[in-house]
Amino acid sequence: MKRRRCIRVAVTALLLGLLIAGFSWHTTHAAPAAPATIKVGVVDALTGSMAAGGKWVKQGYEVAVKHINSAGGVSVKEFGKKIPLELIFLDDESNPSKTSGRMEKLYSIDKVDFFLGGFANALIIPQLAVAERYKVPIVVTTIGSTAEFDKGYKYTFSPFMSEQDQVITFLDVLDSIPQGQRPTKIAFFEIQEEWGVATGKYLKDFAAKRGYTIVTYEKYSMSANDFSSLIVSAKSAGAEALYSNPTPPQGFAIIKQMKEIDFAPKFAYIMRASDVAMWSKNLGKDGDYVSHTGGWDYHLKLPGVAKFNEDYNAAYGNYPEPPAGSAYVCVQVLADALQRAGTLNRDKVRDAIAATNMMTIMGPMKFKSNGRGDGKYLQTMNQWQNGKDELIWPKDQASAPLAYPMPPWNKR
Repeated sequence: MKRRRCIRVAVTALLLGLLIAGFSWHTTHAAPAAPATIKVGVVDALTGSMAAGGKWVKQGYEVAVKHINSAGGVSVKEFGKKIPLELIFLDDESNPSKTSGRMEKLYSIDKVDFFLGGFANALIIPQLAVAERYKVPIVVTTIGSTAEFDKGYKYTFSPFMSEQDQVITFLDVLDSIPQGQRPTKIAFFEIQEEWGVATGKYLKDFAAKRGYTIVTYEKYSMSANDFSSLIVSAKSAGAEALYSNPTPPQGFAIIKQMKEIDFAPKFAYIMRASDVAMWSKNLGKDGDYVSHTGGWDYHLKLPGVAKFNEDYNAAYGNYPEPPAGSAYVCVQVLADALQRAGTLNRDKVRDAIAATNMMTIMGPMKFKSNGRGDGKYLQTMNQWQNGKDELIWPKDQASAPLAYPMPPWNKR
């Protein structure tokens, strides 16, 4: 009897021990406590000369985050739940010298988990160095620079078109014009900044391989406002197409001076300056026939574009400008990578971004080993027609066909 009692006590103790061990294993292996939000830091041009573009980037991010958070946020396996995204903005005041300090604050004081980029090449470049120093993934838009992506950065990604993509799109559109009608003599006005210099380099290389001739190659400073000598040179050389990357005020001046000198090439591709609504407001019909590439367009017939347009219009009272669309894509990429990584570990999220293979409102998105989009997404071109910014390329996505050639000034 005593022996049976001892056995019962031993069995009870064993079962109790197993129960305690099971409870201990469960509690020690349960999902860790989830953060209230996933903090995403953005240094953006909210004031200063670049504030218009900075506003569009900010609005694109905000609509994208609203769409994700309306479904509960991003599903993160490590925590066993969805976690909303939280955007934290700091203003660089359109001043590159202030960008790094703002990035440092986001990292050390605000304790952000990841970065998104701001607006404009010169303002974004300092952000990349900070993100790399702290090994924090950053996804950026509105940066055409190829050189920055040749520095061996591991945490920097961009779905935005590079200078190479822009030159290729320019030449693809020219190639689409029937032979015998297409312009073959190109004038290039090189603005003295990295974007302009790199664009000129690729244009020389790619144009020669396709049978185009650069008949005049002129340079101007970031502060230039008189382009008459460049225009006279292009006209004298018989240029049939013009390519340049001026600031908006410079773009307005170029068109006005082209009219004064009576230079109307068959095709004009004026990047940056003409991809804003103020182009038509400032130039009226004189701004028509000018083409540009902003990296995205609200006319695209792709999944998610209509919903983005609708909600953007409801929030801000107009259709999204190109920088807003490409900003939206940056959030799509980050959210997709977070879900696939299943963790907030930055290295694992970085690897997930590098392995991106998804449909975005720009089209299919993958990244090259250097962090740039692989160019398989849609390469767009727009043209001002009757005061409207129409999508003309790719043809199967176009809202209007290419208006060609540009007529003489006295026949508009």
